[in-house]
Amino acid sequence: MSSLNNRIDTWIFDLDNTLYSADSGIFQQVHELMGKFVSNHLNIGINEAKKIQKKYYKEHGTTLKGLMDNHGVEPDYFLAEVHKLDYSIVNSNKNLNNELNKLSGKKIIYTNANMQHTLDVLERIELSNFFDEIFDIKMANYVPKPEITPYEEIIKKYDLNPNSSAMFDDIAKNLVPAKKVGFTSIWIDAGYENFSDDIESSKKFLDYSTTDLHLFLEKVNKGNI
Repeated sequence: MSSLNNRIDTWIFDLDNTLYSADSGIFQQVHELMGKFVSNHLNIGINEAKKIQKKYYKEHGTTLKGLMDNHGVEPDYFLAEVHKLDYSIVNSNKNLNNELNKLSGKKIIYTNANMQHTLDVLERIELSNFFDEIFDIKMANYVPKPEITPYEEIIKKYDLNPNSSAMFDDIAKNLVPAKKVGFTSIWIDAGYENFSDDIESSKKFLDYSTTDLHLFLEKVNKGNI
């Protein structure tokens, strides 16, 4: 089989915990704000709110989708509230950015987050205006990964050839539909078990896995993968 950089002309990246380190602390902030939102909106204690937050994330793909389906929460309001974050704790990775710059072809971000959060993070990691396209949760009609519909929508919207497209994500089950639509799937194993992930049953859908995106892309760019 030829190397990835000869076969792939479209590179699709998840944003959070993929293009920056999972231990930055951003997601701890998001989870805390989500818990407070659920508590305030449903008028329940914070412990109960956190249980509902986890339950909806597991059953609906995002806490937001569960709140929309069960409580009619307005999505843009929710997303604005839970992304009032201290972005100063996110930093760029120069080595990773160098390897990203060497990749030939189209680069797309596909995230369950919203556009403003994506733009704020990209500024912090010094990748503003680098990506050709950003496909956020609003563009997906608030249907989150790993539902297969938005993956099919991305193919159609950007006129992609799935056989020459590769997708990177830190949540293994998000790569199951990626593989099903024909993408090459690469799992970023960040060394933690996401409480909604199902790594064991996702493994057969993973073409590659890596604990370090920078080193993986370095091998890709050298033609060693």
